[in-house]
Amino acid sequence: MSQAIDTTRQFDDLVATYYRSWFRFHPERAVEVGVPGHAHLLTPCSEEARGALICLNDELRVALEEIDAGALDPDRWVDYLLLHGAVQLENQYLLDLEPQRPDPRRWLPVSAIYQLTIRPVDDLEHALSSRLEAIPAHLEAAKTALAAKAVAVPAPWASSTATAARRGAEFVSGLGAHPRIAALPHADRLAAPMQRAARALSDFADFLEREVCPAAAGDFACGKEYFDRLLRLRHFLDVPADALHAFGARLYERTRTELEAACAELFGHRDVVRAVREIQRRHPPAERLLAVYAERMRAARAFVIEHDLVSVPAHERLEAVETPVFLRHEIPFAAYCEPSPEDPEQVGRYYVTPPLDEAQLAEHDEIGIAHTCVHEAYPGHHLQFATANRNSAARSLPRLLNASATLYEGWALYSEQLMVEQGFLDKPESRVLLLRDRLWRALRVMLDVELQTRGLTLSDAADRMVQALGFPRSQAEADLAWYTRAATVPLGYATGWALINALRDHLRQKDEAFSLRAFHDRLLSVGSVALPLVIRRAYGRETWEAVRDSVFGATA
Repeated sequence: MSQAIDTTRQFDDLVATYYRSWFRFHPERAVEVGVPGHAHLLTPCSEEARGALICLNDELRVALEEIDAGALDPDRWVDYLLLHGAVQLENQYLLDLEPQRPDPRRWLPVSAIYQLTIRPVDDLEHALSSRLEAIPAHLEAAKTALAAKAVAVPAPWASSTATAARRGAEFVSGLGAHPRIAALPHADRLAAPMQRAARALSDFADFLEREVCPAAAGDFACGKEYFDRLLRLRHFLDVPADALHAFGARLYERTRTELEAACAELFGHRDVVRAVREIQRRHPPAERLLAVYAERMRAARAFVIEHDLVSVPAHERLEAVETPVFLRHEIPFAAYCEPSPEDPEQVGRYYVTPPLDEAQLAEHDEIGIAHTCVHEAYPGHHLQFATANRNSAARSLPRLLNASATLYEGWALYSEQLMVEQGFLDKPESRVLLLRDRLWRALRVMLDVELQTRGLTLSDAADRMVQALGFPRSQAEADLAWYTRAATVPLGYATGWALINALRDHLRQKDEAFSLRAFHDRLLSVGSVALPLVIRRAYGRETWEAVRDSVFGATA
């Protein structure tokens, strides 16, 4: 017993000491998880900072490997695995990947300013002033660093960062009108730093367009070695990339068959693209878009409570707001921003991007809005994150800082299916959209593997999305742009969805008293981390192996 206590104390001290130093290199992450003392800082991007972070991670890895992990309690064991994997991945990125494919976005400080407008921070005026004042010198250093590496920058990253910087300048220059900023005692003192920061961002966009974009010819692909390590050390999937690709291909073919049959039954033809276009004819006017999203969001929440599908925290709410201007090129339609774990009211933000034309407005069709509200709000992302933030074990720093799409995106995709099964998404066309979106996520599994490990080009990937899903090419390219920076995240949707369904089936067969609400509550209790770890923590290794093998076949 005393040895276990000593090991627990040793691990807790190690975690606390490590993160006190780690947050100096990641001040924005500190603000996101509610750790005070870093809101006035920008992320350091110098070579000196990079070297110091590598050393810090190496020291932690060695210290962790000296701990008897078997003596830790089950929750600390989860944290141990997450932290041990995270330091290995970050150092491999810093040592092997980042020098070979520099990303100009890691220098971009727009999100560092935006987060101060939505997160609880001490002395907001000081924090905002400090970050604004630091931006010009920060971006001058970025120019020096990137000028020498321009040819290694992947072209999509150069162009998207230039767009983000240009729109970020617009956001920062108008920051004085933000209610939270305007209410500050000395808001007028921030006007000059805002304008200097906005000019620096505009100059940075000019620099990228003039000097980096024409030369940028780097390869965004992370490669098979790093991809496999992401699967093992972030998502804890003991499944090879080729097996995941085969799973995606099987799911794609099965879903396409079901989707074409659903189209034939409902519309009298098997043309998926044509069927979706018919569904998109019914949409609200642009001026009512936010209001309609809010109405459907509230209706979904009420349905979840009425049908006792999953516990809803006592204090949480979700606000439908327009997407910030600097994110609109990355969020064509809608997205979710989770609340801070330190927010007592757990207020999330549901971003809706104002459509620029009739074609974009058509993407906000009435039935599609209901599906999106289920995915992003209830019982999807917002309910899942708010639940995790209310659970003390689920909100440890290793869990908050190492989320996995297998859980948070797998749950959101499963939520759409659940709400069709339970009758909330009850229109006949809902099955067509459900299957079309599942087809999209199955295709993502294959594209993720092929883009990052098999040399698939963005142009060829866009062709496949246009042909299979009927996306406008601009939408396909916008979707693919984030895949390039987020290896293994696109495959998390369908992979997590399949694992949750397999787990549900497995437990139902074993337990005649199976309760859907109890299953959902238990699944969401571990946090937003790798679904294989969640299943092992909540149900045991044997259950995980049975679920894994039912989805992918025997792989271990």
